[in-house]
Amino acid sequence: MSKLKVFLLSFVGLVVAVGLAALYFWETGNLDMYVPMFAANCGECHGSDLRGSETATALIETNLEYGDTVADLIASIKNRHDGTGSPDFESTLSRQQIKGLSIYIAERRLGQRFTDFRFDTEVVVQEQPLQSEEHLFRIELFADNLDPMAFCIEPMRDGSLLLTERERGLSIISPDGIQSELISGTPQTGDSLDIMGIKYGTGWLLDIAKHPNYENNNWLYLHYTDLCPTDCVDSEPLDTSMNRLDRGRIKDGEWVEVETIWQTDPAWYTSRADTGAGGRIAFDDSGHVYISVGMRDAYGPQDMNNPSGKIHRVNDDGTVPADNPFVVSTGNSPDELPFTQQTIWTYGHRSPQGLEWNYKQRSVWNTEMGPRGGDEINELLAGRNYGWPYFSLGLEYSGGDVERHKPRNIEFDTSTIEQTLVDITPSPAISSFAFYNHDRFAHWKDNLLLGSLKGSSLFRYVFDGNKVVHKETLIKDLARIRDVEIGYDGFVYLLLEVKNGSKIVRLVPVA
Repeated sequence: MSKLKVFLLSFVGLVVAVGLAALYFWETGNLDMYVPMFAANCGECHGSDLRGSETATALIETNLEYGDTVADLIASIKNRHDGTGSPDFESTLSRQQIKGLSIYIAERRLGQRFTDFRFDTEVVVQEQPLQSEEHLFRIELFADNLDPMAFCIEPMRDGSLLLTERERGLSIISPDGIQSELISGTPQTGDSLDIMGIKYGTGWLLDIAKHPNYENNNWLYLHYTDLCPTDCVDSEPLDTSMNRLDRGRIKDGEWVEVETIWQTDPAWYTSRADTGAGGRIAFDDSGHVYISVGMRDAYGPQDMNNPSGKIHRVNDDGTVPADNPFVVSTGNSPDELPFTQQTIWTYGHRSPQGLEWNYKQRSVWNTEMGPRGGDEINELLAGRNYGWPYFSLGLEYSGGDVERHKPRNIEFDTSTIEQTLVDITPSPAISSFAFYNHDRFAHWKDNLLLGSLKGSSLFRYVFDGNKVVHKETLIKDLARIRDVEIGYDGFVYLLLEVKNGSKIVRLVPVA
């Protein structure tokens, strides 16, 4: 693919996927809109650096009397607590501006800068053990000098890891941390271009997962974006791609015996970049496999003929389950429906990042990036609408509510939206997660361990059913955590996305 084509591809992807943020920064000189807004409205008292003044308290690096959640901060701005002499902001600022300022303050309290994606973070693995609420552990470097675009690790019983690198291919990391040569025969990967630190391109290897009965059948499932040449879609002048799920086996260093499990019609292939493609895989305990397809098209998540912005469910051999929600709701057999509708499990997804089977709840869960605010942990219930792009608890990058149905005069009832289990605002750009299912860290049993990209931190969530009852930050300011996996040894493996060479580290308990 030529550099010109890559650039054009990148620009289109920039507008449609997560690149809306990058485009906004580009147009405004890399400026967060709330920096000047805060300085103009709050800086005289609280200081433009949020460190306070003689007339008002600091807003960072100190406890806040009236609370520090986004809701608390909104209330503080609106209520003008007695004796503070603060202005009547409700008469001068819109509801969205007050919410945006509150998110900005909360971000700064966490040490986050909205315009800092942490691509250049230098990884420092601490030698000293870390004390969490329940366990003392250390961080060990397991593998180093991997491709910056590493995406997925899959633990194997022998202590090795499978590794996908989006632009390179599939390899194996040995139990002592040595990377193999690339497995031959995997799908072709495409070029990409770096714009403001974000990679854009088409044709990437994404997730890889073992079949639940792998020890007996050796099936591996590979999720990737399938490249299609320029003549694949008549309306597209560039090479196009779309999510695809294959299964195959690794024999003698080759990807062989390949079968296609899920693939959509070529009409839905797009030149928009794979940055927001989703690309994860999960298996339930009843023979089904789920895949996440991100917002490859601006309004695709609400279009039931469009595969984008959906979680899809098929049997592990690629056939369509008779109890899929839109098969049941129409009363048709699967082959009487358009293929996309046959396989939809849930819809209305923006940028699904993690996808896992919750073995205690016996339901599939996902994590999802919002815009500015509104990152989500969801339980994915059959046939439900998760809202994008008509509803989000976050704000648009431009500062407005997420209400894209209004410009199109679309009737939309927000009460029909399945609300998230956990709203994470401000957004740390959450990524992959895992349910901890081993005795090595006994007090983390069944907890959800969640990575983050911009936040560069690892979080632990404790649930009672589908209600979160506790949250802990296990590691702070490590690096962009792209994948979280639990090894057969009970160690927690983290794939760190690093510009000068990705790394794999693991959490090991200290006796």
